[in-house]
Amino acid sequence: MDAKIAWHTWRKILRDEGLQQQLVDRQWQPQICDAFTPEEQAVIADYAENIDRARWFIENYQFRLVNSFINALENGAPLTLRALLNRGVGMPQLSREFLQAHQWYDYGPRVYTYCRDILNWLTADGKNHVWPAPLVDLMELESQVVSLYLSLQQGVFSEVAGTAGYTHTGMARLYCSQFRLSQWLRDKKTLGQAMPPPGEEHLLVTLPDLNSRHKYLLLPPRCAALFNQPPVAEAPLDESDRPFLARLVAANALMWREVTHEVR
Repeated sequence: MDAKIAWHTWRKILRDEGLQQQLVDRQWQPQICDAFTPEEQAVIADYAENIDRARWFIENYQFRLVNSFINALENGAPLTLRALLNRGVGMPQLSREFLQAHQWYDYGPRVYTYCRDILNWLTADGKNHVWPAPLVDLMELESQVVSLYLSLQQGVFSEVAGTAGYTHTGMARLYCSQFRLSQWLRDKKTLGQAMPPPGEEHLLVTLPDLNSRHKYLLLPPRCAALFNQPPVAEAPLDESDRPFLARLVAANALMWREVTHEVR
């Protein structure tokens, strides 16, 4: 038996609950498995003969993935996790629903990719779960957090030729909320329970450095506008904008770039 075929077939068994049930019920028949090659069917037949031993590994695989769902939220979206727990959401059941929707995919060490997909699923899955609008707002805020961490895989800011002026560091994201989420950020005991009132807020997610966890800053509208469109050196600068720019620089959201030239 080819080891590579055996390994890939086993991974398919781990992700196919229908096939698992057929094997456990001893109802599996090769002729109804058109999705598998003859070589793969031979591997499945071997597992079918030893399903009692294989079943333990299947259950252990599922148990590990259910726990890793919670770990992914804990690392990438801890506020969302706490809000769900405060609302009494059954996390093992929720994680199983996600994993079933994603065919028990194993993300391995890619915690933030896992968290990104969980948040996308939570905000898009209106059929089985309808969350309060402020909670969806919070999930979308933490999606920006996860996006920031994932962007670091591409490396942080490197200076390129261009016009002198303020530029993004690549270490911050700005989120415009529909509810006053700062209420939850200040008092995390109320997460998911005491709903914040409607109201637009500009929340900056920033990494002070690569060795620190992210922080949140509530920005005035003008400060947020400067982050969205940093001024260049040639543009006239309103004196009232200087404190806002200084704050964005101190938060590691913007940096000053001197004029540079490409070397040919």
